[in-house]
Amino acid sequence: MLSSSTILSASSDVVACELDGGAALLDLKSGSYFRLNQTGSFVWSLLESPRAFGELFDAMAGHFDVDAEILSQDLKALIGSLLERGLISAQS
Repeated sequence: MLSSSTILSASSDVVACELDGGAALLDLKSGSYFRLNQTGSFVWSLLESPRAFGELFDAMAGHFDVDAEILSQDLKALIGSLLERGLISAQS
């Protein structure tokens, strides 16, 4: 389960580039491509350095005008998806 102190970081096996306002990710281990929208791309750029989930939330809240509960749910869903695919790692 994600807590505000969970440290998240991008996998060193993933290469990213900007693409049409979002980002394209290539997982070098699997050869799979993933596309992120503008919001996901913003999160990915923050994960270039390890960050606590709470830091990601605060950065998103300061950058996007969105209800805190919706932001929390959406950010947890994105992080969960990235973790499931092995694109990022988490340390409690």
